[in-house]
Amino acid sequence: MKSNEISRRHFISTAAAATAGVAISGISSPVFANSKDTSDKLALLGGKSVRGDKKWQKWPQWNAEKFDPKMKEVMSSLTWSRSKNVAEFEKKWAEMHGSKHCLSTVNGTNALSAAWMQSNIGPGDEVICSPYTFSASIFGILYKGAMPVFADIDPTTFQIDPAQIRKKITPRTKGILPVHICGYPSDMPAIMKIAREHNLFVVEDACQAHLAEIGGKKVGTWGNAGCFSFQASKNLPIGEGGGILTDNTEYYDRLYSYHNFGYASGSVSGQISSISALILANKIRMAEYQAVIGLCQMEKLEEQHKIRNENGAYLNEKLAAYPGVSPVKLHKGATAASYYIYAMVYNEDKMDGLPRKRFIEALNAEGVPVATGYPNDPLYGQPMLKEVFASDIYKKCYSASELDFEKYKQKNHCPSLIKTYNSALWIWNGGLMLGTKSDMDDIINAVDKIHNNVAKLK
Repeated sequence: MKSNEISRRHFISTAAAATAGVAISGISSPVFANSKDTSDKLALLGGKSVRGDKKWQKWPQWNAEKFDPKMKEVMSSLTWSRSKNVAEFEKKWAEMHGSKHCLSTVNGTNALSAAWMQSNIGPGDEVICSPYTFSASIFGILYKGAMPVFADIDPTTFQIDPAQIRKKITPRTKGILPVHICGYPSDMPAIMKIAREHNLFVVEDACQAHLAEIGGKKVGTWGNAGCFSFQASKNLPIGEGGGILTDNTEYYDRLYSYHNFGYASGSVSGQISSISALILANKIRMAEYQAVIGLCQMEKLEEQHKIRNENGAYLNEKLAAYPGVSPVKLHKGATAASYYIYAMVYNEDKMDGLPRKRFIEALNAEGVPVATGYPNDPLYGQPMLKEVFASDIYKKCYSASELDFEKYKQKNHCPSLIKTYNSALWIWNGGLMLGTKSDMDDIINAVDKIHNNVAKLK
């Protein structure tokens, strides 16, 4: 047996025994076809990196020979505002998800805001939100004067925990905002069961979860609305862009009117040729050249989605052998993630106390782009909310006690979220999950190398 096989077996067994009282047995290097001798000096300590000079796939990707003529056509037409290309993009995005309607917007933030703006929530109402997300997720809730209430996550899936949602329901609860963070599906069957029981409006933040699914049903089609981002890093990159899916035609009509100055649309009816605004609205229309980029990117999306899931499953299987990292789990029933981000949980206690920061430095040095994800700055404690609570409309609609920011933070504290902030690992590079099996093996070899040399890192 090679020396590195002996050392890795020794590490795995002793680390597991120290934390769980049980040694992991039956695991030995190599654990996959392209494993390397990882007893070499770590790159962080002056050794050669696992990746060497190899590059990850660039993102976004663009086939200039194939797609430049399509862009030239739309630019030469001088029809740049919303027209036939936007309509085609919406039709294809809806069909790809099995949804009746898609409304495109200038970006995902506006998609989320519009979805809530055309809901029936308002001042005094509460919306239960996932706390593991970006601030833009809740803008629309605040625009409507409603109160975001945060339910904790399941730290093994990173998704809002349905059991915690139930604990937060009050007579004032009117909606739920699940966020399919990193591209992993939230437990929508359980969430929708709660929503039906309490007549709650559900907006899915699927901005990171293109084509993820549960039992073959795509995320973004479970709730009343599903919102997507097509920002440059996303799995369908346009640069900027957003979309809202819904099966409710009346709601879609209001969304369409809202994104177009409030003009008449379908059931939002007015006089023919009237340019009078019928509802308080916005102008957040997608442009024709945005839609053309999206249509071009859509041509390979399903093929890329398949590759991402194959690579995700491969990494999940192989990395499960390492006690220092735990791949984020798909909840029971989820049949595909988008793997916008490949996420893991760092187990410091199983790495002989090696700080996560040091592990990240070592993995980056081996050529694997990994970071902590969102900083330890809970959304329910951000200054934005304190400013909103000081506004006249919130002061008129809520008691002083409800707007006491320190009390609000305590009431919404999510222990599992904090645990995740301090243990999450995000491997994030747009083209990385489209790599070859050899590329995935480099990730596994890098993790193996660090496990094999943890004492030297300390």
